[in-house]
Amino acid sequence: MKKIKLALVDDHKIVRDGIASLLMYEDKVEVVAEASNAEELLEILKNMEIDIIILDIFLPKPVGIELTKIIVKQFPKTKVIILSGNIEEDIVSGAFNAGADGYLPKDTEKEELLEAIYSVHDFNEQYLSNSIKNNLSASFIKKAKYGDKYSQSKLASLTEKEINIIKLFSEGLSYKEIANKLEISTRTVEAHKNNILEKLELRTIIDIVKYAIKNKIIEL
Repeated sequence: MKKIKLALVDDHKIVRDGIASLLMYEDKVEVVAEASNAEELLEILKNMEIDIIILDIFLPKPVGIELTKIIVKQFPKTKVIILSGNIEEDIVSGAFNAGADGYLPKDTEKEELLEAIYSVHDFNEQYLSNSIKNNLSASFIKKAKYGDKYSQSKLASLTEKEINIIKLFSEGLSYKEIANKLEISTRTVEAHKNNILEKLELRTIIDIVKYAIKNKIIEL
């Protein structure tokens, strides 16, 4: 049986040694390379086929997110799982948007590390640690994992009438003015607004206007 080839990338040797020892007796995975920085890793990738890179996000320059972008561009068949002590939302989101296939905290148990490896390699699925999921909102998890695709899917879920109502709210019209313009009741306008808020996972009309500007539904 062909083993999954791993490369461990961390500027602390003790971390690399720890991960390697955890995986030493696994039948399906094999640590075939280690690197302490981006330069060493890129040299390895030029000379060796690696299935998955276990990558510390806070490497010396370039940092893990930038290095992930380089890997995705130059070695698209190689998967990247981020291993980091930082689980802040912007960092997690940045990693997935850069093209990472998985994100785990550094205190991850062996069982979950293997689960992430198999999910990414065998099923071509992105993996987000359960402990991180517990600290993030459902909408953020989707944004982190699917990035622009998720935003586009939300926009695509809007009906033509809902987009029209978004434009009218953005023009500063009141419920009554929108109702008169569209020849519907104010209650129907409010129902459409509530549907829009739910679909876009927003809270207020101001949020709707900001969304419309950001996604070029309206032009300033």
